[in-house]
Amino acid sequence: MDADDIRRPSLAEILRDYRAHKLNEEWRGEWMVVLFSRPLSVPIVWLLARTAVSPTMVTLSALPLLIAMPLIAGALPLALAPLALAAAGFVFQVLDCVDGGLARATGRTSRVGATIDFLIDMAQWGVLYASFGLLADRLLDTGTVWTCIGLAAGWLRLFARVVRDAGDGLNSVPAPEDRDEPAPPASEMATLDMFYALIAGLSGGLWLLFLVAWQVDVLPGFMMFLILYSSVDVVDALISIRARAR
Repeated sequence: MDADDIRRPSLAEILRDYRAHKLNEEWRGEWMVVLFSRPLSVPIVWLLARTAVSPTMVTLSALPLLIAMPLIAGALPLALAPLALAAAGFVFQVLDCVDGGLARATGRTSRVGATIDFLIDMAQWGVLYASFGLLADRLLDTGTVWTCIGLAAGWLRLFARVVRDAGDGLNSVPAPEDRDEPAPPASEMATLDMFYALIAGLSGGLWLLFLVAWQVDVLPGFMMFLILYSSVDVVDALISIRARAR
């Protein structure tokens, strides 16, 4: 794409576009992203839209964080490691918001970029969950128990995504986020849908939940929550694919 063809929207235009096309969808399943990661990403998108930085470059900039997560968990002094790991998880979430926001704001979208974003995003869940477990084992002196739990939780999270992707080709009524029109406002969601959105949205703030669990000394409870959370995600994915197959 020519530099002259790249859109450079104002901050107000970026916010309007986000509210019109993304906000309702994120409230339904990523509300912690809306509260913590998205606000910081918007001004970054505005700044980067005025540079030669591409969305794919932003995506690739998350790779060092991905590599650093297990190193932080396994090697950093225990007094600093929980804060550093939570910070790495948070910054990764912000970058994940920035690359998509920058692509939409400037029109610099590509199939290759979307594929790279997907691969790095999926790798992040496995690495982050395992890093949570590794650090929990170091903090609690429990050998490799929680590392194995973290690896299992990460595998289940990735498996749930594979199941959902497998169901995309089935004939069904598309979900609101797959249609052209925006998802209905959160105020119009049924009670059960709101409960599901509340639970699903925790995934965007696991870095914060880990930090809180460390502070109040309930890391085993957090790790058990993590494996349960991923297991429920798999069950939900299987139910979804069964509904699509009807």
